[in-house]
Amino acid sequence: MIGLGRVWKAVTGGKGDAAPTPPASTIPRDITAPRTVVSFEPASSLDDAEPSETRSAERFVPNKTATMLTTVGGKRFAARIINISRTGVAVEPEAAGFGSEDIALVGTRPVTPGRRIALGMVFLFKKPLDPKLCGPDLIL
Repeated sequence: MIGLGRVWKAVTGGKGDAAPTPPASTIPRDITAPRTVVSFEPASSLDDAEPSETRSAERFVPNKTATMLTTVGGKRFAARIINISRTGVAVEPEAAGFGSEDIALVGTRPVTPGRRIALGMVFLFKKPLDPKLCGPDLIL
């Protein structure tokens, strides 16, 4: 067990009644460079920004979320579907070690090279899904 004396010496630096030294600061002193003013004009409203087709598409989660990712070379990896829209799919692969640009098929559907997101990968279908098929009964 560490005694109170050792703790006090560690805090004060072993100096008896001497004045404690101020802690070192990482803030630079005497900044002489002039500061530039940065102006930012936000968009007038969020409605003015036109959403992309993939972001505005209605999303759903199928009843069966298990699917397979097939690489260009033919390897298959298990994955879980996060959500699907008519234009694309977000999946969470169960294995790592391959890039999103290596995937050719999600389930049986051909996809364009995707991109990574925090939870997994997002792919766009080469041919958008038929709106009649978009629902929880869809199996990829």
